[in-house]
Amino acid sequence: MLAAVILRADRAWFFKAVGPDARMAEHGEAFRSLLRSIRFVDEKPQWTLPDGWRQEAGSGMRFATLRFGSGDDPLELSVIALGVPPGEPAAYVLSNINRWRQQLQLPLIAAEELDKQTERIELDGTTATAVDLRGSAGE
Repeated sequence: MLAAVILRADRAWFFKAVGPDARMAEHGEAFRSLLRSIRFVDEKPQWTLPDGWRQEAGSGMRFATLRFGSGDDPLELSVIALGVPPGEPAAYVLSNINRWRQQLQLPLIAAEELDKQTERIELDGTTATAVDLRGSAGE
């Protein structure tokens, strides 16, 4: 799983792709490049797609769907915005990281481990918290 959360004023933007560990590892740097390119215009993200990536319009809760990898069997990255509940932003980020870890049957982490288990990517006026998770559900 490659995933990131970006907290804005009242929304959290989630970028998440799940697939076999080996295939996801091939796209880790492209994923980080995508995150580094994000800029917010009128509180909506805009980005530059890595080479070979394709964007499709969102539907329902999805703002967008990005496809990448093999043309015969592309991987999919969803972009979704959700409201941020009241409370400590770091606790909200940690709860989402742990939810993703559970999906891959990985142990939960404590707040003091968050900085060691994630990568903070500075954007124009905000920060993305990214994770590159590998677990049994991603095989």
